[in-house]
Amino acid sequence: MQKFDFTDLKIFVSALDRGSLSAAAEENNLVVAALSTRLKRLERAFNLIFFERTGRGIRPTLAGHMFARHARTILDDARKLEVNLEAFAEGRSGTVRVLSNTNMLSEHMPQALAPFLKDHPDIFVSMIDKPSHEVVNLLRNGDADIGVVAASADMSGLERWKFVRDRLVLIVPALSPLSEATRFSTILDYPLISLPEKVALSQFLRRQANELGRRPNVRLRCENFESMSRMVERGVGIGIVPQSAALRYGLAMNFRVLQIDEPWAERELYLCVRNRSHLPSYAANLLDHLLAYVELVQCQDMKVL
Repeated sequence: MQKFDFTDLKIFVSALDRGSLSAAAEENNLVVAALSTRLKRLERAFNLIFFERTGRGIRPTLAGHMFARHARTILDDARKLEVNLEAFAEGRSGTVRVLSNTNMLSEHMPQALAPFLKDHPDIFVSMIDKPSHEVVNLLRNGDADIGVVAASADMSGLERWKFVRDRLVLIVPALSPLSEATRFSTILDYPLISLPEKVALSQFLRRQANELGRRPNVRLRCENFESMSRMVERGVGIGIVPQSAALRYGLAMNFRVLQIDEPWAERELYLCVRNRSHLPSYAANLLDHLLAYVELVQCQDMKVL
């Protein structure tokens, strides 16, 4: 059986803060008798005395102090919940679930998301590294809001927009005998520096090797492209990384960048959602921002040309 409600808590705290039943009654638009009745009912419900009546008004007992502490916490949490729900309903707050491949998460998402997150402090983004074939299935099942997938993925049943191009290149030590336009079958003859096994790029390369009846000769797994590049520079092995990462780290490290002579080395990436009109407004705002980012990248590319 419920012993109190939010109105009881508000009246209780009001009486405690004002120190007077008449002042609390005026603050809550009640007559003194009605307010007094609610407080007495509250005391009977717990078989405790919360207030002592004095000539100057009321003062809390030890039980009253303890109850007040919890009452304030409950009321504060309720107010926070109201504010958060209002922000959620208006599209100002929420968590957007974004799935993407390794290259996109490390090379484009940081610069694409930073301005959006700065302008929308109440919106949070959960980014998870997944291979494209898993991303489309999770989108269809409603387990994600936005996905970034390669053009080779089956995007049937999803709404999609062209995003950015994704080129993979080979980085090798400065004195490596490997030449330009290296086939993947040749790359597999060498010790590889790779990312963790569960990362989407590692899974993708493993599938490509399986199609050749081969297994990647992974000598070392690193946490990120920078660590991979440093290991390649030291001659530990060779690695496959996004071209943008190779160019960036190549400015400060001594390794060579080679093209990979395979059709999968350069891919068109797409933004996908199950249904744009069904997205929460905060997720739709992020999608609009990412589409605007595409236009910005295209304009920058045109200036370079």
